[in-house]
Amino acid sequence: MAATPPPFITAPTPAPALPRPAFVPPIPGAGLNSASSTASLSLCTHFPNVNSVVIMAIISHEFKATDLHKLNPTNCDKEVAYTFNGLTNQFKTYFDILAFHINNTSATSSFFHYTTHLVKLIAEYKWTAVYNYHSIFFNCRRAEMAAGDFSQWGKHNNDLLSKHVYAHWKPAPAKPAKVKAVSNPNKACRKFNKGHCPNTPCPWG
Repeated sequence: MAATPPPFITAPTPAPALPRPAFVPPIPGAGLNSASSTASLSLCTHFPNVNSVVIMAIISHEFKATDLHKLNPTNCDKEVAYTFNGLTNQFKTYFDILAFHINNTSATSSFFHYTTHLVKLIAEYKWTAVYNYHSIFFNCRRAEMAAGDFSQWGKHNNDLLSKHVYAHWKPAPAKPAKVKAVSNPNKACRKFNKGHCPNTPCPWG
C-alpha cells in the first residue's frame, strides 16, 4: 500500500512592512533643575511679547545689560538705554524669564533682593551713577549664572558702589519758601490783645 503523502501546507503570507517612522530630533540637553537649554514652547507661550531669540539669549546668559530695552515691546528695536523709573517692566520681565526657566526658589529670592536694592539706590543717587553700577554688576553675573550660581544677585558689591555710586547723591529737593505773615492794621491783633505780641513797639502804631 502506497504511503499517503503529507498534506500540502501553504506558507504564511508575510505581514506588510510597516512604514518607517518619521525622524524625531533628539531632546535638547537639560539645564539647571532639568530646564531645557533652548527657548521652550512653554517659555514662549508664557512670554508672548518677547522674541524667542531674546528668550534664548536670557536663558543661555548671553543677554547683556544694554540689551534690556529689547524686553520693552514698544521699544525693542531701538538701540537706546532704557529708563529705570523705579522697577521697570523690562528688568522684571528679565528676572521673570530666568525664574520661570530655572525654577529655583533661592535664585528667585536673590533676584528680588537685587531689585529692591536697585530701587533704593535710584531713590537716593543720580540715575547715571546707578546705571553705570548696574551695568557692570549685571554683566559680572552672567558667567556665574552659566555655571549655575545665582546667589551673587543677592549680595552688594561695595567696591563698585564706592567707585560709581556713593559720591553721586541726588540733590535735596528745594524747600518752599515760608511766607511771612503780614499784619493788617484794619483788623484787631489777636496776639496784642492776648499780650503775646513779639513786636515792641507795634509796627502799626
